Amino acid sequence: MGQLEGDQGNANVTLDPWKGILDVLSSKEFPCPLCKTGLPILRSKRNKPYCTCNDCGLQIFVRGKKGIACLQHMAEHGILIPADEGSAAHAVSLFNRLERLNLQKRDLEMKRGIVGFLFPDENVENALSLVDAEIESVQGELARLSRAKQKEKKT
Repeated sequence: MGQLEGDQGNANVTLDPWKGILDVLSSKEFPCPLCKTGLPILRSKRNKPYCTCNDCGLQIFVRGKKGIACLQHMAEHGILIPADEGSAAHAVSLFNRLERLNLQKRDLEMKRGIVGFLFPDENVENALSLVDAEIESVQGELARLSRAKQKEKKT
């Protein structure tokens, strides 16, 4: 396991690059606190773990010794989401993504309103089209994973 270096304050903690703790964390995903999507745990240029949620725009940097130790504990005890795309956690993550996309679609449709049918706003229509395409993509991925798991069960 990688060792935390130095006795300096929490903000200046550094880790051996991609050894030990970061090796363990690189195969896990951290659940986004806002949308519950599994986020890959990456290494910052200061060799500290961080995550970015592209859906929410949330960034999480783990800088202190206690935070890094807690993240390591979560990884060792199965609390973090495995980065395995065939896992149930990944399926739940996709389902949550579908739920958020459906909410976004509903909000865009409300923005369109009655006036939008008479005088369409090209930006709203383009956004709706992209959200619909993303919904189809996520539904397809969820169906693909389900079929693969069923096929795996039969063998």
